[in-house]
Order: sequence, then structure tokens, then C-alpha cells
Amino acid sequence: MLNKLIIIFLSFTLFSCGEEEVTEKKKQRIINVTSTTVQIYNFKDQESAIGTIEGLMDPTIRSEISASVKKIYTKTGSILKKGDLVAQLDNQDYRYQLELAEAELSQLKIRLSGQNKTYQRNSELVDENFISPNALDEIINQKNETEELIKISEARAKIAKYRLSKAKIYSPINGKVEKQIASIGDFLKIGDPIIQIMSNDRLRAHVPFPEKLARKLKPGLPIELESPIVEEKIIVKIAELKPQLISDSLAIDVIADIVNQPNWQAGGSVRGTVVFKEISNLSVPEQSIILRPAGQVVYVIKDNVALETVVQTGITQDGFTEITSGLELNEIVAVDGAAYLTNNAAVNITQNK
Repeated sequence: MLNKLIIIFLSFTLFSCGEEEVTEKKKQRIINVTSTTVQIYNFKDQESAIGTIEGLMDPTIRSEISASVKKIYTKTGSILKKGDLVAQLDNQDYRYQLELAEAELSQLKIRLSGQNKTYQRNSELVDENFISPNALDEIINQKNETEELIKISEARAKIAKYRLSKAKIYSPINGKVEKQIASIGDFLKIGDPIIQIMSNDRLRAHVPFPEKLARKLKPGLPIELESPIVEEKIIVKIAELKPQLISDSLAIDVIADIVNQPNWQAGGSVRGTVVFKEISNLSVPEQSIILRPAGQVVYVIKDNVALETVVQTGITQDGFTEITSGLELNEIVAVDGAAYLTNNAAVNITQNK
């Protein structure tokens, strides 16, 4: 019996010592963290979305006469300036038509010249009473008829000259040849395409924003545009908003024009960012915000002890979160390791950020 009592006493003593040792270890447990101070940061109330770019000047050059292609001076990918020669069509028939029209016009002018001389001579004879004044009527009628024929012939010559000029095809804009459609030897009718040109002088960005922003988005607001194929960003103004929501995505089509940006290309993607307002407020690194049953908390470090502090947050931007209430300027808060902390935990600051 005595032995049993001794064994029970020793077991109780060992258990008590072990519990005290565990408690002591808990008290001595220190968590390593990095820290920073609460600072003022300039936040932007902004929204971004991905859209597309379309070309507003994307003409297809077409033949204005019926003729075969004699020569093409460009190819797909060629850079064109306004007025550059694109193609030469066979102009032989149109040269003949112009020569014929000019010959007819010359013939009529010679006829009118003779009629004028005849009229002048007969007028003198009438003045001298050698012939009757009625004799002039027929000559006057002939002159009038010839003058009308000259007008018709001049119009025909202008048409022939115009058609002949259309045998040479020039680029109407600055741009790049997107597609060569016609080839040498092809016979083209009026309206047949020759080449398609894509111009970057004037582009249009379409950026779909969520419908929740319908009341905040307005024409005239600045929008920052960024393309993956261009290094520099540009800031333009919203030109217009499509009045109806895009049916498949319930988004608002924000439209902005891109002018005189030769490095930007139609058909590519674009990221649009609209800044509604700028706010200067308290901030902490995003990883300092921890979600606990009490809500969003930040651990304020005082005398190497972490104090759990409930905060209200606003905008998160560039790795920083806006603090609207709960903290004061220059307070020290935990950053890395904050997720492992509890209220009144002992900490060791390894680095200040």
C-alpha cells in the first residue's frame, strides 16, 4: 500500500513539473515579424478593363475604270504615304478616247471659225445692201449649233481625260498595305478592289466597363490607355458611351479616340483605366491586413507585443491598403508574419520596411 502511495505521489509531481514547463515555453514563445509604420499614400479611385482597338480609316482602294492591271507598286506590309503610286492600269483605250475627243473638238472649233468669218462677210454685205438680212439667219443657226456641239465635245474630252487619269492608282491616306487583292494581268471592272490599306492615324478604343459604373462614367473623363505592343501609355478623354449595355456581358462600351499615334495598331488589345478621384489617406502594406472573427485587423507593435486592432479599409492599390479608421499615423504594424499573430503575442522585429 505504501508503495502505491509513493508511485502516485511521484506521478503527480512529474505531471505538475511537465505542465509548468509547457506553460513556461508558451510564455517564452516569440514570433519573428517584419514591421513598417503607418504612412500617408495617394490612392486613386480607379477602374480598369481590357478592350480592343479598331481602325477608323481602313479603306479598300478600288478601280474606277474597267481595265487590266499593268503594274502594282506595293505589296502586303508596305508602308504608304498619301499620294504614293499604288498601281498602273492599262490606259491604251482611254488614251484613244481622249485623242478622239480632242480631235472632234478641234474639228468643231475650225468649223466655228469658218462660220464666224462667213457671218462677218455677210454682215458687211447686208450693210452695203448687197444681200438681204434674212440671209444671215441660216448662218446664225449654224453657228449656234456648232457652239452647242463644241460644249458637248468639251465635256466628252473632260470625261476621257478623267478616265485616263484613273489608270494610275494613288494612295488616299498614310498607312500600311493590309492586303493585296488584285494581281498583274487581272481585268478589273468598276468597283473591283485592288488593295486594302490600314491607317493608324486615327484609331478608336472600345473598353467594356461593368454596368455598376454607369453613373460614374461620363464623356470627357480622362482614360489611360495601355497596349501590350507599345511601351508608352497615353491619356485621352472618353469620347462617348454606348447608350445600351452589351447584351452578352452586361458591360458599358466606353469609346476613346487615339489620334496620331503611329506605333499603335488596329486589331490589338488595350487596357483602359479611368481615374474618378484621388485620395490621400493612411495606408499599410496589403499583407498587414488579416481577417479574424472580429473582422479585418492589423497588429500594432508596442514594446515587442502585438496588439490586435480592428480597422476599416478602403482602396487597395500597388500593394498598399487604405485605412479609413482604426490606426494613427506613424504607428508600427506587423507585415510579414502578421498572419501568425494573436492578441498580446510576443514578437521580435527582424526588419523594418
